[in-house]
Amino acid sequence: MSRCTAKSKRSKEQCLKWAVKGRTTCHMHGGTSTGPISKAGKRRSRLAALKHGNYTKKAIENDRKARELIRLSKDRLCLFENL
Repeated sequence: MSRCTAKSKRSKEQCLKWAVKGRTTCHMHGGTSTGPISKAGKRRSRLAALKHGNYTKKAIENDRKARELIRLSKDRLCLFENL
């Protein structure tokens, strides 16, 4: 058996507990976690990782279109100012 490989953020010292059999961390640091197994659990996990959605493909495309419309509007305003 080996020791847990997790380290403290503050002291930078390694955890002194024994690692779970077949894992590198103890039960306190996620050694017993198997992760989501069902489709619903995987979906929940994926959605939990999504913080705000500002960088999804759809959001990026909408931003790109908005910037293009702003650029075209500015170009047209410049044409009227030159008259």
